[in-house]
Amino acid sequence: MPELRRVQEDPTLIPHLVNESLRWASPVKHFMRQAAEDYVLRGQRIRAGDRMMLLFQSANRDADVFDDPDSFRVDRQPDRHVAFGHGVHVCIGQYLAKQEMRLLFEELLPRIESIEITGERKVVLSNFVGGPKNLPVRLVLR
Repeated sequence: MPELRRVQEDPTLIPHLVNESLRWASPVKHFMRQAAEDYVLRGQRIRAGDRMMLLFQSANRDADVFDDPDSFRVDRQPDRHVAFGHGVHVCIGQYLAKQEMRLLFEELLPRIESIEITGERKVVLSNFVGGPKNLPVRLVLR
């Protein structure tokens, strides 16, 4: 069953749809961090002062964290994505963003019969925060 139909038939999946959407298309591309102390990660020595780049899109497709990471699944649990960072670096705006997405889906999904991509997706060209700039779709409403 297509994911759209699954969520329409079971609206309790909407919070999971929100999280899976964020995992799938992380708006933040990367962050730089500096190691505070020496550390060994998977056999790689990291020295205090080394700079590291966290690639959010890569982290959100990590096969060590996510089963079948290249599939979009609205029932993914737990969904430990890092689209809004993690720990002390988590974005406090995530709660508002997730609520806005949840409300959008709650209002829109019951009204959609079908959705079809009708043209080429264009993305915002940025090395920090990105996302779709244009995605032509055809909605058939109920």
